[in-house]
Amino acid sequence: MIIDLTHTITPETFVYPGTPAPSFSVTRSITRDGARETLLQVGSHTGTHMDAPRHILPDGFGLDQLPASQFCGRAAVINVSHLAPGSVITADFLREQNGYLRSADFALFYTGWEKKWDTPAFLDDPFPILDAEAAQYLVCCGLKGVGTDAISVDALSDAGFTAHHVLLNGGLVIVENLCLKKLVGRRDIMFFALPLKFEDADGAPVRAIAEFRDFPEPEEKEMLEK
Repeated sequence: MIIDLTHTITPETFVYPGTPAPSFSVTRSITRDGARETLLQVGSHTGTHMDAPRHILPDGFGLDQLPASQFCGRAAVINVSHLAPGSVITADFLREQNGYLRSADFALFYTGWEKKWDTPAFLDDPFPILDAEAAQYLVCCGLKGVGTDAISVDALSDAGFTAHHVLLNGGLVIVENLCLKKLVGRRDIMFFALPLKFEDADGAPVRAIAEFRDFPEPEEKEMLEK
């Protein structure tokens, strides 16, 4: 089974504070030109998107310089939706996952924030974030990337982008604004997040998907139905 993990980009899509809103305009029409074409004006970190090391690090790689293999692999979905708003995801919490992360390529954090998408609470409420030690632990796990259903792995008030610096400096990519609820409880996930390939890409929208068995194990089914 394949599940789409991507929010649709519209002119009303929430963006990081200070980022211009997306806009679409028709440049060719079927009635006038025989074919339709749309001009997309979309920031590189709009909607479900991927951050490259170049996003934060002056000498970091752009997405166009990374191999396609960096964008796919086994995923460990970590449910942190039970944490209070503004909580910190600690390294100790991650170590308690019984080695789950050590066998994965991506750590995907379900905070529950995707349920707030298209509401002011998506940006106004403080979502769970990684602290520097937790981010360093994820780097030490040998991951390809980290993802979240929130707008960032750092608090919006963190002008230093603490977790971003640690993760991106460690060679990981970051995927934000994912839809992860349907993956909670599964341990058989292959994750794919393919970014637009343009020159010096500091980030790019992605079409993120997950592939897994059609029928979950009984304990997984119980968690998915909650």
